Amino acid sequence: MDTQQPPRRLPDIKFRVLIIGRANAGKTSILQRVCDTTQSPVIYRRTRSSWYSDDKEQVHGLTFVNSATLVSPLVKIQLHPSTERGEHSIEDELVFSNHDGYIFHDSRGFESGDNNELEIVQKYCVPMDNQRPELDLKHFKDICPDQNVPIIGVFTKYDQFRRNIKMHLQDHQNENLGGNPADEADRRFEEDYLRPLGEGARFVRVEKMHKANARCDELVEKTAEALNHDVVTLMLLAVQRSNLELSVKLAVKW
Repeated sequence: MDTQQPPRRLPDIKFRVLIIGRANAGKTSILQRVCDTTQSPVIYRRTRSSWYSDDKEQVHGLTFVNSATLVSPLVKIQLHPSTERGEHSIEDELVFSNHDGYIFHDSRGFESGDNNELEIVQKYCVPMDNQRPELDLKHFKDICPDQNVPIIGVFTKYDQFRRNIKMHLQDHQNENLGGNPADEADRRFEEDYLRPLGEGARFVRVEKMHKANARCDELVEKTAEALNHDVVTLMLLAVQRSNLELSVKLAVKW
């Protein structure tokens, strides 16, 4: 008699991430790099809620509902997360077919003027090719009052920021600004952008995320470090499939 137990089915773990930032901040590219894909995400939207009766009985020819469940089914929609902004909803679920353990939510954030979009935040993108990225930073500390929700500042397009510094130095050579462009970029970043975030703020700098071979392993690692519960950290490791070496490294650490 075969007493061997059937293999235990692994739980279907989903790890939700809200990425927030203005249009063209490079948010979609970051999500693609996290999931190691060049494909656009599949977007699901909840339809109008309806009541489903799951406990009914007949009494004298009349139907009585003892209990019911409010059902809001998800439907697949055709919507590009970056361009068709008029139809944008923070409740939309963005899923990449090769990495369905992650469920992403996208928000335009302060640009939208909708405070309801800022209740839960995971990654806050600041495009460094903007003329005045510090304008985005002034809201960073006010994004989420719940200290249990980790917030990570993601400075995108950092390569363009360095180029801007280099051009500025070249344009003002007669003012004896001098200095190495790379060193000057690091100094400006430290003084103008990190300092306003406050001590202990979590951040990463990413560049060239539009390229298919770009990686942002540091962002995943920073996310794992920011989580304050071992179980949640292990959930992240369970869904992180694109980099086995990183998963092993983090698993050993925790």
